[in-house]
Amino acid sequence: MYKSTGKHPETIVEHLALGETIQSLKALDVRADALTWHRFFGALLLVLLVLLFLSGAFMAFYYSPAPGSAYDSVDFALFTVPFGDIIKGIHHYGWNLFLIVLGLHLVRAFLVGAYKSPRQLVWVSGVMVLLFVPSFIITGDLLPWDQKGYWSTQVRLSIIDSIPFVGEFSIRLLQGGPLTGIVALTRFYVLHILFLPCFLILLIVLHIHFLRHRGITNAPSGRHSADATISFFPQLVNRWLILFLLVTVLLGLISWYWPASLGDPADPTDSTYVPKPEWWVLFLNQLVSIFKGSLAVIGTVIIPLGLIVLLLALPFIDTSPERHIFSRKVVMLFAVIIVIALLTLSILGYLEHFGEIHP
Repeated sequence: MYKSTGKHPETIVEHLALGETIQSLKALDVRADALTWHRFFGALLLVLLVLLFLSGAFMAFYYSPAPGSAYDSVDFALFTVPFGDIIKGIHHYGWNLFLIVLGLHLVRAFLVGAYKSPRQLVWVSGVMVLLFVPSFIITGDLLPWDQKGYWSTQVRLSIIDSIPFVGEFSIRLLQGGPLTGIVALTRFYVLHILFLPCFLILLIVLHIHFLRHRGITNAPSGRHSADATISFFPQLVNRWLILFLLVTVLLGLISWYWPASLGDPADPTDSTYVPKPEWWVLFLNQLVSIFKGSLAVIGTVIIPLGLIVLLLALPFIDTSPERHIFSRKVVMLFAVIIVIALLTLSILGYLEHFGEIHP
C-alpha cells in the first residue's frame, strides 16, 4: 500500500535533475554579436548540420542497402511517403549549401587574418572540416543506385585507383571486390550514416574547442561592444530556432520548385553512360582531362595535394602579425592567382560538360 511521505511528487524536470542544467544555461552568457554577419556563418553551419542529420535519419527509415532494392526504396520514399520528395531535396540541397557556407566561412577567416597566431589550430581544424564534407556527398551519391550515382562512383573509384601506392588498397577497402555491388553499397552506406558523421562531429568539436581556447577575431565596430553579452538560453537558443525554421522553409521551397532528381535504375552494363560532375569538383575533373596517361598523377594527386598542404600550412607560412588585407600583399596575390585558376578550370569544365565545348 502506498505510503505518503508528506512531500510533493517530483516533477520530470526534478527527477531527471534538469533544473540545475537549465539554470546554468540561463546563467551562461555569450557575445551579443553571436548572430551578426561576422558570426553568422558558424551559426548557420550548425543549424544546417542539425537539419541534415534529421533529414538523413528520415530517409534512413525507408532505405534498403542492397542493389536489388535500394532504388525502389528511394523511389518509395520520394513519391509515396508524404513530403518525402521535399525532405530528400532538403537533404540534397542542404549538403551543397553546407559546403558553400563552409567555404565562405573560411574565406572570411582568411580575409580578416583569423588564421594567424594564436589561432592556427582553429584554421587547421576548419580546413579539415571543409576537406571532409565532400566525402558525405560522394558516399551518398551511390546510395540511390541510379545511373548517375553508380557511374559517378565508378569515375571516382578509377581516379582513386590511379593514386600511387595507396590507390589499389583504397579500392579494395571501399569496393570490397572487383565490382561495385552489394559489398560496396553496404560499405558506402555504413560510412555515410555512421563513421563519417561521428568523425565530422569530432572535427567540429575540436574546432569549437580550439575556438574557445584560442579566441575569435575581434568583431568590426558596430552597435555591440566587445563586452556586450546575451544569455545562451533562451535568447541565443531562440535565435538559433528562428534561423533553423527559416533555413528549413527556404530549402523546402527550393526542393518544391526544383525537386532532387532520381534517374533511371543503375545499369552496370551500360558503359556508354557519361555522368556529369558536381559543381564543386568541376576544376578537379578538368585537371583529370588535361593531364592524361603518365601525367595523370599530376591532376589527380600532385596539384590537389599541393593545394591541401598549402591551405593547412598557411598559418605557419604567413607568420606576420599583420592582419589587414593591404598589409598581406604577397599572400593576397597568391590567393587571387589560385582563385582565378580554379574558377577558370571550373568554367571550362562546366562548358565541356554542360555547354557547347566538347573535347
